[in-house]
Amino acid sequence: MERRGREDPLSELGGLLTSLSAKPVVAVRYGAFPGGAPPGDGPGPLADQIHGLVAELHRTWKRYLPSGAMPPSASEIEGLLEPLGADAAIELMATLAADNLVWPGSKLMNREIADDTVTRIVHGFGAGATWWTNRRGASWDAVTACTFDGVVAGSDGEYFAILIQVGED
Repeated sequence: MERRGREDPLSELGGLLTSLSAKPVVAVRYGAFPGGAPPGDGPGPLADQIHGLVAELHRTWKRYLPSGAMPPSASEIEGLLEPLGADAAIELMATLAADNLVWPGSKLMNREIADDTVTRIVHGFGAGATWWTNRRGASWDAVTACTFDGVVAGSDGEYFAILIQVGED
């Protein structure tokens, strides 16, 4: 995240992302890549972090999932991710934080607060950050074994942020 004179950008990122979490439905992960993420156009190092969060979610949701369901591998997740512009990342991440994928019309949190928080997160990463989602058009490519899931993840090469919503009907 851009430092903007702050002492601990990771602490600020963590506080913002954690405020969007609504466990077990909305989960977040953030941090710094060890040694920075390797340069490149793809979401590889980010997919590894998404995979780790999905594995945690599978343990939480295990009793609701089909017997033997396993999370996709990091490389499979990487293949499901589509790039997003910053404005689209703000819109989609705020939607996943505020609106329930399983029960449309059911709110997880106040949308204005979600919009403000996500805007601060995305802008904090700066213009050089890359953002990714598992959404293709109006559909979602599954990154979990849950019936519903949506993810938005981004990185500036040093820090990363992930928000994922999962659910079963």
